[in-house]
Amino acid sequence: MFDFNLEFARGGANFTTELFQLLAAGGLQQNIVFSPFSIQACIALAFAGAQGETAEEIAKALRFASDFPPEVAETFQFVLDKYQNSELLKVANKLYVQEGKQLKADYESSIKEQYHSEAETINFGNNMDAAAKINSWVNAKTAGKITELVSADSLDANTRLVLLNAMHFKGSWAHKFDEASTEEDDFWVGEEQSVKVQYMNQKAKFGYGWFEDLNCTALDMPYQDSDLSMLVLLPQEREGLKDLAEKLKTVNLVDLAGKLEVEEVQVKFPKFKVDYSIELADKLKQLGITKMFDEGAEFNNLLESPEGIFVSKVLHKATIEVNEEGTEAAAATGMIMMTRMMMLPTQFQADRPFLYCIWNKRNIMFAGAFVNAPAA
Repeated sequence: MFDFNLEFARGGANFTTELFQLLAAGGLQQNIVFSPFSIQACIALAFAGAQGETAEEIAKALRFASDFPPEVAETFQFVLDKYQNSELLKVANKLYVQEGKQLKADYESSIKEQYHSEAETINFGNNMDAAAKINSWVNAKTAGKITELVSADSLDANTRLVLLNAMHFKGSWAHKFDEASTEEDDFWVGEEQSVKVQYMNQKAKFGYGWFEDLNCTALDMPYQDSDLSMLVLLPQEREGLKDLAEKLKTVNLVDLAGKLEVEEVQVKFPKFKVDYSIELADKLKQLGITKMFDEGAEFNNLLESPEGIFVSKVLHKATIEVNEEGTEAAAATGMIMMTRMMMLPTQFQADRPFLYCIWNKRNIMFAGAFVNAPAA
C-alpha cells in the first residue's frame, strides 16, 4: 500500500536539501535557520485553492506526495494532528482575507479541518493596522520570538489574502549539558581561521553514525518527552560543508535515521543563537514555481469572486537558540496574494561548520547551518 505520509516526509527531506542548496549557493558566510515544514504548510494553504499548472508546479517543487489537493491536505493533517496537543512544538495556520471578499465554502472547510487554519477578514487598505494585526498573531504564536513578519508597505487595497504559518519549538535535552562543563574554544571557520565560541560538553548515549559516502559523522540528540530530536551532520574537513550540501542531493535524510546506532559519545557542541529572514519568491522560482507569481495564476478555488489573484511575496523568518538546557526555535512564513491590478570515533566535536535539523526522524521542522560565531 502506498504510504502517503512516508512519501510526504521523504519529499520534505528532499525539499529541505534542495532549498538549502539554493540558500548556500555562492558559499555560506552566515548562519542560517529555516523551517521547511512552515514554508510547505504556508504554500499548501494556497495549493488547497489552486488548479492546473499552478497546482502542479507547487506540488512538484515542494515535493508533495501528490498533486491532488485533498490528498496533500491529508498528509499535512496527519502531522498537525500529531502535534496538536504537544507542549514542545506549536504549529498554527491562519488566513486573512480582504473585507468584502468571500472564501469558497469548500476551501474554507478544507483549510479549517485539515490544516487547522482559521480565517479572518481584515481591511488591507488600512495597511498599518493590518500589518500590526498580522504581526501580533505571529508574535503570539511564536512566543514572542518573531515580532515583525510583514511590513505595512507590503500590503495595500489590492491585497486579497495573507496566508500564514507560525511554529514555535522549545525542547529540553533528554540528556542536559552541565553548565559547569561549558568552556570557550576555537571554532574553525576556515582551514586556518578560527573564532572563539562557548562549547557545551557531556558524555551520554546518542544516535551516532559515520557515513562514508557523505564524508561526515552524524549525531542525533533527543529531546525529553518527545519524538523530536536534533540531527547534526558534521563534515570531516573544516571546509567540507559545501561538499556535504552537494552530496546530500544523492540521499534522503529520512533514510539516515535507520542507520544510526545508539552508543556512548563524548560530545562537544557549541551554544548558539541564530535569527534569519528571507523573501523566498526568487528561490521558489528557481525550484520551478513560477505560475503562482504571475497574473495567470490559477487560484480559482479560493475566492467566491472570480477575480484573478497571484502571489506577490513569500516571507520567512526563523530563529533558534541552543543551550545547555535544550533548544528553542520559531519560524513563520507569510504569503501575500494580490489581485491582478498590481504586479567516526565516539567523539563528536562540532568545531567546524555543520548542518542540523530538528525532526521526528521523518518530518523536518527546522533546518540550518552553523558556520560562524553569531555577532554579539
